[in-house]
Amino acid sequence: MERYDAIVIGGGHNGLVAAAYLARAGRRTLVLERREILGGAAVTEEVWPGWSVSTASYVCSLLHPQIIAELNLPAFGYHAYRKEPASFTPLLDGRSLLLGSDAVDNALEIGSFDRRDILGFEAFDAEATRLGSALADAFDLDDPATARFEDATQRALAGSAADLVERFVRTPVLRATLASDGVIGTYAGPRDAGTGYVLAHHYAGRAMGAQGAWGFVRGGMGAVSRAIALAARRAGAQFRTGAPVARILVRDGRVSGVALDDGTEFEADTILSNAHPSVTFGELLTASEVPPTIASKLKSWRSEGVSLKLNLALGELPDFTARPGVTPQLHHRATIHVAPSIDYLQAAHDDAHRGGVSNAPMLECFMQTPTDPSLAPPGKHLLSIFAQYYPYHRGDGVWDDTKREAAADSIVATLAQFASNLPNAIEARQILAPPDLEARFGLTGGHIFHGELLPGQILGDRFPVATGVAGLYLCGSGASPGGCVSGIPGLRAAGAVLGSLAVA
Repeated sequence: MERYDAIVIGGGHNGLVAAAYLARAGRRTLVLERREILGGAAVTEEVWPGWSVSTASYVCSLLHPQIIAELNLPAFGYHAYRKEPASFTPLLDGRSLLLGSDAVDNALEIGSFDRRDILGFEAFDAEATRLGSALADAFDLDDPATARFEDATQRALAGSAADLVERFVRTPVLRATLASDGVIGTYAGPRDAGTGYVLAHHYAGRAMGAQGAWGFVRGGMGAVSRAIALAARRAGAQFRTGAPVARILVRDGRVSGVALDDGTEFEADTILSNAHPSVTFGELLTASEVPPTIASKLKSWRSEGVSLKLNLALGELPDFTARPGVTPQLHHRATIHVAPSIDYLQAAHDDAHRGGVSNAPMLECFMQTPTDPSLAPPGKHLLSIFAQYYPYHRGDGVWDDTKREAAADSIVATLAQFASNLPNAIEARQILAPPDLEARFGLTGGHIFHGELLPGQILGDRFPVATGVAGLYLCGSGASPGGCVSGIPGLRAAGAVLGSLAVA
């Protein structure tokens, strides 16, 4: 039986970060990944010949600058660049809103709706940036339970995204564009308490060199995982793909290794799990091995996903009525929102909450090919659509092929209201409903964050890195600070193992 100093279960980006730091510290480290490809949800896959698709995660912001620098990720092919402009929201009446980093351009766009919102938008951006910076600082704490915020910040985080946005601006489309960050990946509407935290979480990133800015990674999101894996391999970490773990072995109250599905066993006194908490504690351990506090938290953990990912291979760019043309333009580089008002977003949530799925979904769409044409055949484009609300548990029955196709048809029809050429431009499509995200990427319940980022499940209320089982650590998004491609849970877990980080 092979013996290692540490074994990492799951080769997603967080597991890879943990492995890289452990290997750099001289620990003989093995990463076990059930799929044939490393990266978890941060992967680039050839879904169709000649197309390189970021099948799950698709943009970057929260990857910790410390990780980028200390692992020297650029030397291993990591190259991120800012998404500019930032957002494009078309409307059915032919108008649209295009926002970026240029204050003068933003003023012209916003002023065409309501000049009073020009200063309001600047004030909102300053407030959201401040909140995001406060969270980023909290993410760096040894123990996130010790995070303390001033009263105004605490109220904003506990409140709704709608309340936060409506304090500053009044134009419906501007409000919706800004509030959409408060519901991404979340089974809550923009008027629900706690979505202010979700909005701030999406402003916490510093990977692009500017607080809250988002960008693309050249080569797709798999380039992030590949760079981390190469850094880990250079440091001496070993990898086994196609190696699903069946059990964490425990002897006398302490982990002693793992057993694979095929019966192969590996010994180690330190195990780090990048799996969802319900898998780590509910499947890989027996009930008697799970500490009571963890078992109790698991029972109340909210982790039902509502996100559907639709990847489209296009023969030409969408021709938007609001900004016509199929040659690459600025708006094709931005996040394309279908979000005309906060009421629209809330109704999209309420449809799903009442049962079934959203009748008029919230859509966030991205096209990286205008700035990275290597991802598609010459002259072709990729359209990545993140759609809500499509719950894992539907009120009208289980997900099947008919329901998947119907959801995709509805999404395409919604977009076609703004770009009528879209249906005929589609050459192929990949539909990943919540059960598919679970099966393909190990996202239990289809939840992209390993559980809601809402009160009771944020900062110190997420699962602890040190699990209470001697030698077992959690390095995935179930630990603080939660989801998005940050690498922070992996960094914190490695620090706990190496004694360089005090954790709860």
